[in-house]
Amino acid sequence: MNIAMFFKLLTSIKPKKLGGTFAGIFGMIWLFLEPAGLFLPEWFKWGWWGYGGLFSLSLLIAIALNLPRFSVSRSLSSPNTTIEIKIGDLFDEPGHLVIGANDVFDTELGEVIKPSSVQGQFLTGVYNGDQKRLDAEIDIALEPFKADKKREPNKKKGKFWRYPIGTTLVLGSQDRRFFLNAYGCMENNLRVKSTADDIWHSLSSLWEQVRLKGHGLEVAIPIIGSDLARTNLARMTLTMLIVISFIAASKKDFVTKKLTVVIYPKDFKSVDLYTLEDFLDSICL
Repeated sequence: MNIAMFFKLLTSIKPKKLGGTFAGIFGMIWLFLEPAGLFLPEWFKWGWWGYGGLFSLSLLIAIALNLPRFSVSRSLSSPNTTIEIKIGDLFDEPGHLVIGANDVFDTELGEVIKPSSVQGQFLTGVYNGDQKRLDAEIDIALEPFKADKKREPNKKKGKFWRYPIGTTLVLGSQDRRFFLNAYGCMENNLRVKSTADDIWHSLSSLWEQVRLKGHGLEVAIPIIGSDLARTNLARMTLTMLIVISFIAASKKDFVTKKLTVVIYPKDFKSVDLYTLEDFLDSICL
């Protein structure tokens, strides 16, 4: 961890939580020292230096206990599956990746697809910016869904054949698959719109495809539905929704040996991994 990241972590600590932890630690240490001072007064003639040391020690322990974490993980008792939530880069993860998509599977960078988005990074990083190759593979993967497509006559930019929310395409090889999951509707003004129901439905379809095509290998997923999807749901809520849907699917039938929910570093202030750890403790049974 570099110095800049360390100080960024320090500034992200919530003062109210830090104060509560500090008070608890200081009070607990004082509770043990006070009786000892009655029986061994000559050992505890510390004065202000001792009090300052106790204060500093309690504060350091409180800071250490409240530093934001980079990852938390828990295992399900049945099936044998691990769920991890971590700060990192989706494309650095091993195994299969989930790539969120809109209902027309747009790929054009710029006004249609933001280059910094997961879809944009997928095109530039995995396909080296070769949009024609990606579109050709998407068209092949869409063949089984042709009966469900509907033409959008008013869409001026990007693609205009709409597919049902939840449509999930499988690209790549057996060792490294990319699951393109349509979780939102690309409106004619080029704004993606989605809802909690859309996210849940799309995730249910996604896990079914992962079960069928993933061969049990690890799967990593970003927080789909955040940023440009305009679901009005916080990243914490979306993360929990992803985990709940995965557990529900896993209890039905085995999906994968490990699911990793990846949160980009720029978004780490919008999530609390301590709270998510408590959430995993309560739901991973």
